[in-house]
Amino acid sequence: MKTMEPLSEELKDNQYYVSLLNALIEENDMELKHRLQKADTYARFINEQAGLLMDETIDHIEKNEVAFPIASSLVIQQWKERMFR
Repeated sequence: MKTMEPLSEELKDNQYYVSLLNALIEENDMELKHRLQKADTYARFINEQAGLLMDETIDHIEKNEVAFPIASSLVIQQWKERMFR
């Protein structure tokens, strides 16, 4: 098995996914964003989802020995399908 390269600081703190998820939600479901903002839980939701996506991406990299962009793209696509059916 290949050894994973160390994650950049942006990836370690999930900022890559935080920005991406925010954009995807704005693009696909502004009502969801508004509901979560009204309940004051939007930032927590985004951060939790970003953490889950990072964990899934790392698992996919380890199991399939693929590069981050490939694993990330697959994980994001699966997330979008779950969230915006």
